[in-house]
Amino acid sequence: MTVEEVTRPRRRRAETVERLLDAALETFAEVGFAAASVEDICRRGGFTRGAFYSSFRTKDELFGALFLRETARTLALAEQQLQGIEHESDPVTAAVGRCLSSFRADRSWVLVLTEYRLHAARHPEAAAALLEHSTGVLAQLTALIEDGVARAGLRLTLPAARLASMILALHDGLVVAQATDPVGSDDTSDLERTALLLLLRSAVLPS
Repeated sequence: MTVEEVTRPRRRRAETVERLLDAALETFAEVGFAAASVEDICRRGGFTRGAFYSSFRTKDELFGALFLRETARTLALAEQQLQGIEHESDPVTAAVGRCLSSFRADRSWVLVLTEYRLHAARHPEAAAALLEHSTGVLAQLTALIEDGVARAGLRLTLPAARLASMILALHDGLVVAQATDPVGSDDTSDLERTALLLLLRSAVLPS
């Protein structure tokens, strides 16, 4: 058996999973997590129920994979934008500017995540899974902050994990506001920029 024959099924399965995640994101955003059925997702993605259940046991497990994919993309972009931050004359302002100029809240994902959080509030198993996923994101953001602060020659006035939690809370609240008031999106972006600058300037000092 050749290497290609071994890797082809894995590649095919990975492509199937990606298409299922794309279909799930669109379906959840359109009709909501609770209302969406496995059949709806499969129909949109062009799959059979068998294809779905060969990759995921439940809609909640599918959401977990979607959460990991979307947050991984955001964190990877943040890491990329923070490269070389230590060479800036004002690392704090540069970090905020770089990240906010690159991040544009995906309205579909904001709707899906917000609704799933409400779903999790009523379902303990979903809440436990969401907490586990969110804890992973917090740990990765904490590591990014610690690395950036160290490279820029700064020190924190509070634990990095605490700062990461505050940044996530600020961002999450503002993107929900932006999703419900797209007309005021520019004002929301300015508000997030100002709030992040104030938060970070109070949280970091020269080492």
